[in-house]
Amino acid sequence: MQPGVAASRLTLATLLLLGLFNLWRGGLHVFLPDSGAGSIAHFDLSQGGQTIVFLLAMTGSGQIGAGLIDLAVAARFRAFAVPLLVIEAAKQGLALYIAFVSKPPPHEVPGRAGMIVTLIVLGLALGWEFGRRLRRDPA
Repeated sequence: MQPGVAASRLTLATLLLLGLFNLWRGGLHVFLPDSGAGSIAHFDLSQGGQTIVFLLAMTGSGQIGAGLIDLAVAARFRAFAVPLLVIEAAKQGLALYIAFVSKPPPHEVPGRAGMIVTLIVLGLALGWEFGRRLRRDPA
């Protein structure tokens, strides 16, 4: 692959949308009184509720941070767009493994189906990006 090939508009748009999505869901976890545990995910908060709310709020702070990084890369630090997209796809794949295989929740929660869609979108964007780079590579 050629070094110095700029990220495609599709890659930048994907990071922009992912950044906005990360800010939105992180904001819900941080700013909702129950972090969305009861009001959105319908977790039983009668036992260990404070811990669940705390952990979701901490997760939300990480999602807000990730969203800010996604937006900064899409807007200004575009040389990092493709590596960040790879990292985001790997992170999403790991989250899917956790949510469906190693530590699935006791009942259906919002976001599990969205995780699949997000990984598919990230995979398509990466396929597009690497395919376009391979087409430009004469070797």
